[in-house]
Amino acid sequence: MADDAQMQALREQVALANRLLHHYGLGAYQGHVSARVPDSDLVLIRATPSVSLERVEAGDLMVIDLDGNVVQASERYPGRVGSWALHTEIYKARPEVNAVTHTHQKWCTVFGLAGHDVLPVIHPPTASVAAERWPVYTGPPDAIDSPEKGGAVAAWLGGNVACHLHGHGMVFVGTTVSKSMLAAADAEEQAELTWRAMLVGTPEWIEEQYLADDVAKRWEPPKPDVRDGVARGEWGNQEWLDEHRDAAYIRHTGL
Repeated sequence: MADDAQMQALREQVALANRLLHHYGLGAYQGHVSARVPDSDLVLIRATPSVSLERVEAGDLMVIDLDGNVVQASERYPGRVGSWALHTEIYKARPEVNAVTHTHQKWCTVFGLAGHDVLPVIHPPTASVAAERWPVYTGPPDAIDSPEKGGAVAAWLGGNVACHLHGHGMVFVGTTVSKSMLAAADAEEQAELTWRAMLVGTPEWIEEQYLADDVAKRWEPPKPDVRDGVARGEWGNQEWLDEHRDAAYIRHTGL
């Protein structure tokens, strides 16, 4: 079980990941990122009712067990998120997964609704999220609010990094909080560019041989991003984006 310092650090990571969903234009208030608490059967997840994604803080999060029982919650936000079982059932099925991100992001969802694949079209490290076809869960398009529904999604997800929730959104997984959240951001970029390329012709995609190295790293332990001898950590520029929220606004509105 994580000690107090480790738990607080994990809280900060999950809170940042929720805010980044907003900064990357992947959601306003719908969506949530969770993390497996190390050496336990507990999950750290956004509570409800809660503030908009851009305002989620560490103290807004709650701890539940893998059966959905609330272990710890703030007085301000005591409610369990509706799709809790989406997270817990994936953790049960995938021991290597330590973080789950659920979004209602626009471009990826369009492809799920249309039954078309998002293609790996730009920059192998980010395109690798779309190296394999994402499965499409075709169950009821409402909240994944029971172990039965969550188990069905986990089965459709299989060993993949992403899954369409038909009529509902997306789910992404990773070995760390940053990997699951950035998978959502990378996927959205590939989806938008795939769509735009389809408007002017037949998209060409990056061949498997150029994606293989990054696909292989997907389940490896995280390594810091070292540039010019400086280790920037896994988040890299994302922490800067969180500190300069006007830049995120400009980026996603074009204003």
